[in-house]
Amino acid sequence: MDETYATAIVGLVIGYYVIKIATKPKFGVPPRISWKARLGNLLLSPLAYFQISPVFKPLSLKSLKKAATKMTKGLTDFGDTWYETPYTQTMEMVNTSTYSPIGKAAANDFFLRRLIARLRLIDHLKSPSISPCLQKPVNKPLFVVGLPRTGTTFLHRLLSLDPSARSPRTYELFDPVPRHPDPSKDKKSRIKFVQSAIDKLLLCVPHFSGIHEVGADLPEECMMSLGCDIPMLFATFHVLISPPYLSFDWKSGQAYKNYKKVLQLLQHQEKSYDKRWTLKCPVHLGLLPFLSEGFPDATVVWTHREPKQAIGSLCSFVRATQDMHEGSGYIDLEKVGADVNNFGNLWIKRADDFLKSPESKGHKRGNVMYTELIKNPVETVKKLYGDLGYEFTPEYEKLLKEYVEENNREREALKKSGAKKLHSYELKDFNLDEEKVAEGLAWYKEKYFK
Repeated sequence: MDETYATAIVGLVIGYYVIKIATKPKFGVPPRISWKARLGNLLLSPLAYFQISPVFKPLSLKSLKKAATKMTKGLTDFGDTWYETPYTQTMEMVNTSTYSPIGKAAANDFFLRRLIARLRLIDHLKSPSISPCLQKPVNKPLFVVGLPRTGTTFLHRLLSLDPSARSPRTYELFDPVPRHPDPSKDKKSRIKFVQSAIDKLLLCVPHFSGIHEVGADLPEECMMSLGCDIPMLFATFHVLISPPYLSFDWKSGQAYKNYKKVLQLLQHQEKSYDKRWTLKCPVHLGLLPFLSEGFPDATVVWTHREPKQAIGSLCSFVRATQDMHEGSGYIDLEKVGADVNNFGNLWIKRADDFLKSPESKGHKRGNVMYTELIKNPVETVKKLYGDLGYEFTPEYEKLLKEYVEENNREREALKKSGAKKLHSYELKDFNLDEEKVAEGLAWYKEKYFK
């Protein structure tokens, strides 16, 4: 009996892998995760299969709101209801996708943490000592926009060095409401919590740090906070840019109005109302009409990179976000390529449409070429400041030069040590033809690459 049972099990296992091999797409590759992540998925598989823990059950907005209320000791006011449609639609896409056990837990945690942050923010802003901050303006903030992988992060970090500017840190965007009455202790505890979450991410996908530098106390992109309304972050990005493209139809004006409240709260906490907010997020590129609703006097700086390089690099980035979450055993790189190429073309077209429309007239704008930014960062920033009418002080120039020198030293050291691979990719890996990619964005290159 035991021998028959063992034979049957072996047969099932062999059959499973034969089917997996037979059905694997031509461009299918296994997720690149650490051995610790593989072991974690293996150990968690029974729990995920039988949905023993709530984190492995299908995502439900109702259930997660209930959990968020419990974790905030009874808070129930989630504010406006605009976020409910994006959240519900995204949860449905996650539920019908092939997430690994770790991926399911990460997605559950993402939604739950954003709902908790939402509850705490709305409750905090009701305080008589806090609510007056909403009367303070967010004056002419600067938004760095552009497709992911076009230099937005590097430019943002450079602009954040200006003593007259202010950029939100990751821990502030993740959780803008203090948790401790002592500001110093509060900052340390929130940084520690967020850094722990980042370390867990890098434990699963260590190569991600070679694609996008992350840190709890580093300037970070707006989507960390906008995620309370627009759930488009690492755990969901790859499904949201895939068919049926529901996220492309979200009218996100309310999300940007809510984000403005976060910035008003942060500047109140620092008692710093004169500094210029310097912000960034690649997703802004396709949402400029809605950004304009929340920030009608915003300055928009668009980063541009050779389309073939930008699309290829973005494909690699999306693959990296999917690495941690994919549970089918492979990632279809051909599908990644098609989704990214479609997303890139649409987002660039949307940005161009807005910037040539009458609605954009109130926005000062600038353009930064990736090649120039990488070749001569300090002069590129200096020229941008001249174009925008900003003061480029000797103090700021000194800070820029020191940062660039240190950044170059670190990159050279990494290259020599081989301890961390720098980002590499090719379009052909994603079954994308260079000529067709270039042809699709020829109009864009002709207009902006002069």
